[in-house]
Amino acid sequence: MEKYEKLLKENYGYIIILALLLLYVLSKQPLVALLVAFSIVALFFYETYRGVKDNGWKKELTEVVTAIVVGALVWYVGGFLLNTPAPLDAVVSCSMLPHLERGDMVLLRGTSISAPEVEVTSGEWEQIKGKMKTNFTCGPCKSDGNYVPYNFSICRANCGNGCLIAINGKPVKLMSNDTLFGYNYGRCKLRSASGDMVNSLCVKSVTIKGSTFYENFSNDVIVYDPEQGSIFRGSIIHRALAKVSVDGNGYYLIKGDNNEILDVQVPGNGTAAGQSRCLFYAEPSLENKPVSSDRLRGKVLLRIPYIGYLKLFLWGYIEDPAGCDTVLEAA
Repeated sequence: MEKYEKLLKENYGYIIILALLLLYVLSKQPLVALLVAFSIVALFFYETYRGVKDNGWKKELTEVVTAIVVGALVWYVGGFLLNTPAPLDAVVSCSMLPHLERGDMVLLRGTSISAPEVEVTSGEWEQIKGKMKTNFTCGPCKSDGNYVPYNFSICRANCGNGCLIAINGKPVKLMSNDTLFGYNYGRCKLRSASGDMVNSLCVKSVTIKGSTFYENFSNDVIVYDPEQGSIFRGSIIHRALAKVSVDGNGYYLIKGDNNEILDVQVPGNGTAAGQSRCLFYAEPSLENKPVSSDRLRGKVLLRIPYIGYLKLFLWGYIEDPAGCDTVLEAA
């Protein structure tokens, strides 16, 4: 009994943090997330204070520096062995539900990416890039089959409770008739936490140079750094849909499993971040581009549930972002 009491006394700070983390997982209350972050910081300062009091500043400083050096060494050695500059990352959003959840810690490896590949010329690639941007037009819903039911406040199309009636100024067509490049849409549903289902429209595949590449959950999930001037911020964890090879250079088309459209389709002139289901900004000059191979950090090898929350809370990602209350499903 005394052994357990001593163990609890020596580690009560860590026990409190784990208990608060469990409480957050169950309640998803932002206040609890703040308490987790506060507890981590408070425990660090308390342990430092106790170390100084027991052993003096010199020894405590030596131990802190040693811990930092060892941590950095483990990080860089791990990155070297896994061939990636960042072997660990945390899932911030819910764009990969249900396969990855917010708060997951993921282990990465820099290696070849499993995704179907197509070769195009540099001239074809310039044409393809011009076709990737999409502008959505909304209007009243009709029941005659001409308009796709879209009764959901989806931020990417900004349709509110209306229906998507046009893409790039043309009436909605589920299958593209462009053999060089086109998005192929299909009906899907969004299931809320309460079990309610609403209609939506999703990209099911893309056509590139006459070949069609379908969304495939066996393709690798990758982590990449968006280019400067992109709509997204920070590292993005999404799934590779297809790889386009252009004169020996590789570019990836990426899509989140819980997103209706590809990353390159997210518009830069929509509502402000945090006010709608997805993360993008109001500046129309911003745009997401196909992901070049040099922007890749690696592919996801495995996930560790919940541990990533510790990083998220320390960096200020306290509240669940928009989109965490629905999961995309096939219609």
